[in-house]
Amino acid sequence: MKRIEQYSRKIEYILTSLEKMDFPESEKDVYALFYLLHTSIEAAMDITAMLVKDLGSMPRDDYENIETLYEKGLIDKEFAENLKKLNGLRNILVHRYNKVDENLVVRELNNIKEILNKFIDVVENVIQRIF
Repeated sequence: MKRIEQYSRKIEYILTSLEKMDFPESEKDVYALFYLLHTSIEAAMDITAMLVKDLGSMPRDDYENIETLYEKGLIDKEFAENLKKLNGLRNILVHRYNKVDENLVVRELNNIKEILNKFIDVVENVIQRIF
């Protein structure tokens, strides 16, 4: 599979997941939302590692990869911090650290979706430049 196709598949997954994310009406909906958030953020972190590698650096952990994108001028500091917070949310959702505050996640859903959409825009612009 060509590298651009790998990017495209992950981007498409995130976009499809974003369309399905909605405010939960039941406990089942909460679990579905959390799964979509977890897997979408995971895909975004995979893309981050891919970008780091394709830009000539060695991929490291998710937080360092985000920092690399900032250092290379692809994202600003505020957006880097937002991506780091999303990665922290993913870790909480996966490992269930300190019980997830479901209400907080739901209240922040629109903000989370906005960050993921902006991430896709950044990635698509970078891909156009490097491929």
